[in-house]
Amino acid sequence: MARTISASFSKALALVVAGTLASTSAMPLAMAQGKGAAAAPDAKKRDAARKAYQAAEKDYAAGKYAEAVTGFKKANEILPSPHAEYWMAMALDKQGKAEDAAAAFEKLLGHADVNKLGDEKIEQVKKRVGELKGKQTGEVNISTTPPGASVSVDGTAQPGETPMIVKLPPGAHTITISNPGYEKQELKVDVTAGQRLDKNVELKAAELGPTPAPAPTEAPAPAEPEKAEPAPPPQPKSKVPAYVTLGIAGAATAVGAFFGVKALGAKGDFDDDPTTDNADAVERNALIADMAFGVAITLGVTGVVLLTSGDSEPAKEKAAKAKRLPQKARFNVAPYATPNGGGAAARFVF
Repeated sequence: MARTISASFSKALALVVAGTLASTSAMPLAMAQGKGAAAAPDAKKRDAARKAYQAAEKDYAAGKYAEAVTGFKKANEILPSPHAEYWMAMALDKQGKAEDAAAAFEKLLGHADVNKLGDEKIEQVKKRVGELKGKQTGEVNISTTPPGASVSVDGTAQPGETPMIVKLPPGAHTITISNPGYEKQELKVDVTAGQRLDKNVELKAAELGPTPAPAPTEAPAPAEPEKAEPAPPPQPKSKVPAYVTLGIAGAATAVGAFFGVKALGAKGDFDDDPTTDNADAVERNALIADMAFGVAITLGVTGVVLLTSGDSEPAKEKAAKAKRLPQKARFNVAPYATPNGGGAAARFVF
């Protein structure tokens, strides 16, 4: 590799010198000595260029590509040569600096003496430029008014919101910008490798459609009238109060009979022996007997009424009769007793 680089450089240097001398010999002597004449490189420059070139080729062979770039650049500045530019671009490519290498190769293709490289190398350079550019990306700087919009490229959503910078491969792309409340925007962009494209988009507010009429509400169904529950059937009237009343009346009758018998016996004693004690005994026993019989009569009548009264009368009629009765109506029973007899008097007040 080193011999190839040295041979190429020596050949290029000889061609440059020969061309310079040929052009100089064709000119008149006065013009050759004038200001517009191109001076032929002297031995000192040629030697300096050769040394820089040889040092760069050693660095390149050793894998020191950064130092090789510096050496080839120095040699090219001393004595411009397409060979120096070629190896400088190759050293940049070896470092992985795709953009710099592509730019160096493109500059080499525009060199006036590029044909001195030979057709094979020129084709190699053109092919490499295409490969490097294919790997490069371009940038699209997207900003929106208002900011905060979402971005998708060729249908693929991009992370983040505007403003943002999207790196894309060279070629045509479709950028879609959307933001709630605004119309969606689509941009057609042609991305160039290694270049940046600025896009500022002003979003338009979305038009609101007519407000839909509210859906008709169904009128509530009329409430069904509540069915009146039938009145419970009248409960049969209990006969217990009547039986109790009649029982007490029977007991009172027995008591009255007992004390009546005693009163008759005391009266016989009083007839035989009219003393004060016998008179008091007659009066006391007769009084008790009269009271007992009065109670028996009263309760007996009440018990019979309770026992014989039924529920045949409707409740409404009973209520009406109750309303017709005066509130002060009452039934009073008053027993009485005298030395000659006893009894009970009943009175109904209304």
